[in-house]
Amino acid sequence: MTRSLRLLATLIIGGLVTLGVFADQRERELEVPVVPTVLGTPHVSVGTWFCAGGSAETGIAAVGLELVNVGGQDAAVEVIAVRDDQIGEERVEVVAPALSRTVVNLLELAPEASWVGAIVETGGADVLVEQTFDGLSGTDRAPCATNTASSLFAADGATRILAEGEEMVLLLMNPFREDAVVDVRFDADVGLDSLEAVVVPARRVLAIDVTTEVTVAARVQTSVEVISGRLVGHRLQVRNGASLRGLAVTPMIQRGSAVSVLPSVRSDFGVFDRIIVTNPSNDEVAEVDLEIVTDGSVTLDPVELTVRPGRTATIEVATESRLAALGGFAVVARSLTGTPVAVGLERQVSFTSEIVPGTSAMPAVDSGAYRWALPLDGNQPMIDVVNPSTTAIATVDIVVVTSAGRSVAQSFELGPGRWQRIDGESFGERAVVVVEASTPVVAGRELTGFTSRQLLGGVALVDPVAVDQVD
Repeated sequence: MTRSLRLLATLIIGGLVTLGVFADQRERELEVPVVPTVLGTPHVSVGTWFCAGGSAETGIAAVGLELVNVGGQDAAVEVIAVRDDQIGEERVEVVAPALSRTVVNLLELAPEASWVGAIVETGGADVLVEQTFDGLSGTDRAPCATNTASSLFAADGATRILAEGEEMVLLLMNPFREDAVVDVRFDADVGLDSLEAVVVPARRVLAIDVTTEVTVAARVQTSVEVISGRLVGHRLQVRNGASLRGLAVTPMIQRGSAVSVLPSVRSDFGVFDRIIVTNPSNDEVAEVDLEIVTDGSVTLDPVELTVRPGRTATIEVATESRLAALGGFAVVARSLTGTPVAVGLERQVSFTSEIVPGTSAMPAVDSGAYRWALPLDGNQPMIDVVNPSTTAIATVDIVVVTSAGRSVAQSFELGPGRWQRIDGESFGERAVVVVEASTPVVAGRELTGFTSRQLLGGVALVDPVAVDQVD
């Protein structure tokens, strides 16, 4: 981008925004507009999965696919590899046996490609598709998407490759037969930058190396506006420094929501969680409450934010004294003006003798569901369940699914506006947990291995309900 364009962008936007937290100290006068319901939560009732993918085996995040069938019938699945080059697509048909987890070697379908994604067609009512990632700095996993979007957001990132070993890549996938065109904007602590009229070819994956576009940045927020077409995307973040090491592959937030949930927030010793709220609007101020949802042992007032158009607010949980003592909790991000906001969570765990170090991230969940599937990995899995209702008590069953069958491991009641954490270590290696509830809830998982950490939402097994429509 030319110097004149950089200056113009700076004048228009109004400067650096990385830590744009504006606490509202006045009486709020709000006019709440009607906002259309938009759901970005993956759910199995769609049957088509869009997997933005990862790198080849020698890259920073070698990608694989996993088909998880929690139903009682075998299911036919078709996998189509989507490459970053012009070589024709390859496809394979796979049977996903009932009550199983089936690994698909996606890289075998796209030999010599540098970046690979997938389109997956499932024939079973209870089959979900997730991606696995393996790199020199760690491992991660992420659900594939069940819808595409015209706006995508990456809440955070860093590019200090020499000083901290930080690399950031945006991976955009166009699953359709027509080219897509996008504008990309970067808000960083080192300034503003953008890429205009970037073409994402039909049925192709495009990698944008943010490390070379925005250099030596400790904080980068990214927005992708699709001028024509629709896409899915990931942010790939590598950290390989002296104090922090890990791989975080995070689905980009689609559009934003008026109400969304972060089910797994931590304030333990050595754990540094950062809540990031971006207002993608060009002209609407977002008045946002971050409602603190606990197990009922304590009640706290929300964190109040005023986020200006195009700006980002960041809350460092460890520096908020009233949050630091909680240990664990959930957050409901509620835009009181109705302006959709993009909310994400970034976690860094430092090297100590007591906990596994690493980095992980997740977008907020914008919907609840009566049934969720959560494939587990690692040796310290945790499941988090949030009841976003303000009136209804949720009766919750934690069902463990293995090749031997289904069994109810726990049952409990979860009051309105309450959060519950379940230790899944006893459920068995590579078990799948199905959360079944009498009213729509939000479910997430925190997976800890021997060297890596992962933070994910669940996959809805029935049609999701927008959080702001949960009674």
